Amino acid sequence: MNKLTTEEKKIIEDHAFAQILSSSMNDSGFAELAYCPLQLVDTNTLLGHLSRSNPLMKAVKENPLVKIIFTGPHGYISPRWHDEQMVPTWNYATVSLICSLNIIEDNVEKLALMKKISHHFDPQWNFEEFNQKENTKMVQHMLSAITVFTLDIVEIKSKFKLSQNRSIECRTAFQENLRLTGYNDLAKIQLL
Repeated sequence: MNKLTTEEKKIIEDHAFAQILSSSMNDSGFAELAYCPLQLVDTNTLLGHLSRSNPLMKAVKENPLVKIIFTGPHGYISPRWHDEQMVPTWNYATVSLICSLNIIEDNVEKLALMKKISHHFDPQWNFEEFNQKENTKMVQHMLSAITVFTLDIVEIKSKFKLSQNRSIECRTAFQENLRLTGYNDLAKIQLL
């Protein structure tokens, strides 16, 4: 199995709102699609949760393999920026993963993972204050309404289209113009 590069990890961390596609088809003949923030918890595992009623949850019970897509920075490249670029194009970075989705059934483990993901996305929120005895009914309702899962990375297929076929002078001109047009995240990775 491949390992995530530093650049891939950064895209996952900076652009955590991912698309999750089932590997099985629904009644309409399409893969189920869900959008979900995911946390990279180690070099090979992601953590997330969705509503228990989300159609993706039914699909993964049939086949736990899913495709995860993180869309990183992207932006327009103008032919006005350098003579080498004859036509407009779009540069982008995406991380695409094949993962095995593992549903967490145990409520104690679900609660611990919810604390972990909540702290990751909102470190100032006091999860322990929420998880008090007087809130037991609300916490149990939350746990029964969601599906917490981990995703084990099976395969990595990322795409960094950053005009790598152009000269360093051309790509540097793109980087400068991307900054000027507000595409700062794309400008940062333009010379990878």
